[in-house]
Amino acid sequence: MSGIGLVSSWPIATHERRPLRGQDGSGLGEALFTTLEGDRGLIQLFVVMLDAPLDASVLRQAQVRQLAGFVQERTRRRHPTVVCGDFNAGPDADEIRMLTGRSATAAPGLVFYDAWEIAGDGTPGVTWSNQNPLAAVAMYPDRRFDYVLSAWPRASAVGHPTHCELLGVVAADQPQLSDHYGVLADLRY
Repeated sequence: MSGIGLVSSWPIATHERRPLRGQDGSGLGEALFTTLEGDRGLIQLFVVMLDAPLDASVLRQAQVRQLAGFVQERTRRRHPTVVCGDFNAGPDADEIRMLTGRSATAAPGLVFYDAWEIAGDGTPGVTWSNQNPLAAVAMYPDRRFDYVLSAWPRASAVGHPTHCELLGVVAADQPQLSDHYGVLADLRY
């Protein structure tokens, strides 16, 4: 079973779900957009899941372009914008490079900080690990597939990652929460 969702201690002001498909309509990606009524104003949050097969980079790139259009359509620069979720692509994949400004961006002027890159512990931050028995059955290589991304630039560096760590990393003989490890990021607000 697969899907996306959101739980927040802050009130959810708006929400919208959108499918993310390939140019031919294929794929099962989706994005959930919400605005949270934070203590210091609105936070614009997108929760994302892109297609999984290792050979689906072209499909994921199309999904990232749709995601970027969704972000530009729904957000305002005066509020922090965060995009997080399961991208099923490593940091060096074209679809992630499009979002982090390492290649042609998915939309003009839209660039994100990768919280793990800026504020992680210096390791690769693998979230799909063969140490996790739920992931090992797929026989994929160990990779970081899950991200917390924050839009750049914002006034007073709002959204800048200050800390990032993995969640749910337990011994293989312990109950696993998911086939992916989680990512926790602290962002300036």
